[in-house]
Amino acid sequence: MKYADRVLRLEDRSLLEAFELPATEHFISFSGGFPSPDTYPVEAISQAFSGAIEEAGPQAFAYASTSGLPALRQKILQRMEAKLGVHFEMNEIIITSGSQQGLDMSGMLFVNKGDVILFETPSYLGAVNALRAYEAELVGVPTDQEGIEIDALKECLERYGERVKMVYVIPDYQNPTGRSWSPRRREDFMKMISHYDVPVIEDGAYSELSFEKEPMKPLCAYDIKGQVVYVGTFSKIFCPGLRVAWLCARKDIMDKYLVLKNASDLASSTIGQYQMAYYLEHFDMDKHIEDISLLYKHRRNVMADAIDRYFPEEVNYVFPKGGLFIWAELPEGKDARELLKRAVEKNVTFIPGSAFYPGDKKYHEMRLNFSNMADEDTEEGIKILGLLIKEYLAE
Repeated sequence: MKYADRVLRLEDRSLLEAFELPATEHFISFSGGFPSPDTYPVEAISQAFSGAIEEAGPQAFAYASTSGLPALRQKILQRMEAKLGVHFEMNEIIITSGSQQGLDMSGMLFVNKGDVILFETPSYLGAVNALRAYEAELVGVPTDQEGIEIDALKECLERYGERVKMVYVIPDYQNPTGRSWSPRRREDFMKMISHYDVPVIEDGAYSELSFEKEPMKPLCAYDIKGQVVYVGTFSKIFCPGLRVAWLCARKDIMDKYLVLKNASDLASSTIGQYQMAYYLEHFDMDKHIEDISLLYKHRRNVMADAIDRYFPEEVNYVFPKGGLFIWAELPEGKDARELLKRAVEKNVTFIPGSAFYPGDKKYHEMRLNFSNMADEDTEEGIKILGLLIKEYLAE
């Protein structure tokens, strides 16, 4: 089976169309998983590019090392220690071309055909698709309000034994549900997983997009065996088009990632790395993140208030404390894919929750992105969805 055939095993054509529809200006789209262009610090980025070129000269346009620009790697490590309370050495970090490359390389490194990858469910669609390409068996592990269910995870580890080659999780403001793991669940998870020789891929894309408090300690802060591979990115907290991200792992694992990185693209964009390093040196990234978090908190509140007004009480939803998404559940037996078909006819889109399950699926859930729409569009879109849901539930 070709790669595209394996990846595009979608529920129906309407789901793929939902991803494409945001490009048309007539739709109210809650389907994207993207940060808002309103948050991109365009003027500061322009100044950072100019400053980086002035400082680096022609070197800004030459090949970079495979591991990445030392100045940028050092600044990332300093931020991780200051903000997340974790320490890595310089030989334990590489720069990647977006966090998606880090996920893809993780599949190359750890997974062979027929192996098992464990996902918290639901999970990030991009990771599901990236790792499905390596022809592993994708197994979902249930979650609750505090995170991945430890007993269920242990049962999966025992059932599949040595076939389990990876556990993929998003502990902070998860895509798609917006939930975060509790500190106790993080500790329990790392204590339990330390009894197994299985790498944990920790996706930290949303860890700093907190609306109420400082980021919680990541799983790698509790790691006593060096099992956690931490994947970080500037895409959600800065802008995605630069494709500047990073991956941290213990040195013997990182040596293998370096070989894969070199074979994959030799090195990430040099000018992008110089720009990012210059921005971190001369501008206030923390203030920028504080500002965009305030915007996203406002837009979350606008959507949640509209849901409270327009959705029937039979619909439950997660009120996230960070990130970009609200996760909503129709009553059991109803299908969000059917709701999507009706919503598209009214020029409103979202992503049915079934898309985010690597294995056994649930069909009554949906992901609503609140980061990209203006307040009036969010209000109107949720009002339309509310009317459609009421009609659907009445059938």
